[in-house]
Amino acid sequence: MMPHCVLIIEDRPDIAARLKNAVAVHANLVVGDVCWTLDHGLQRLFDLKPRVVLVDLGLPDGSGIEAIKAVAAADWEVDALVISIFGDEARVVEAIQAGARGYILKGGDLGQVGDDIQTLIDGGSPISPAIARHVLNLLSDHAGIATSHMEMLTGRETEILRAIARGYKRREIGDQLGISGGTVGNHITQIYRKLKVSSNTEAVAQAAKNGMI
Repeated sequence: MMPHCVLIIEDRPDIAARLKNAVAVHANLVVGDVCWTLDHGLQRLFDLKPRVVLVDLGLPDGSGIEAIKAVAAADWEVDALVISIFGDEARVVEAIQAGARGYILKGGDLGQVGDDIQTLIDGGSPISPAIARHVLNLLSDHAGIATSHMEMLTGRETEILRAIARGYKRREIGDQLGISGGTVGNHITQIYRKLKVSSNTEAVAQAAKNGMI
């Protein structure tokens, strides 16, 4: 199987190098290009048609939000993962509402970004623990659906969703609960179905809005 292409849009050479190295250790991932500006990043997005875009929000010629919107509107399977120094609620909410599927702070362990990308490809939404409380406040597009119209989550599903809200990955959740990562994934699939959402961030926002977690 061909490795998944990753596009990096980051203006700091030191951060870009760390991200590139983190991707390089995964045999199923390959860096298609590193772009220092929003304009170049948008050009390469449509040239490369990557599977994942790592995007900074503070770029010299504009906001990474524009890149996220372009990713969300693309006609192929591609997800945006924010890598940013900004962790305030306004920026987090703006990025997720624009279509970001994950949000990692630069102050964390960027060596784990390859694992975060794999989580994204597998259907998860990697977020730094410090970002989780902002996600809980996010009103998703589905937030207006009343709880009475949803299937209630089981106790195990609620445990897993709370762990996701705290920023834990599938493998970590499985270790905590004594189950496999695959079983965690099956529970997450059921959570998505019951809450009528398609990502971890939407699931957490929906459940929090309706008092389910």
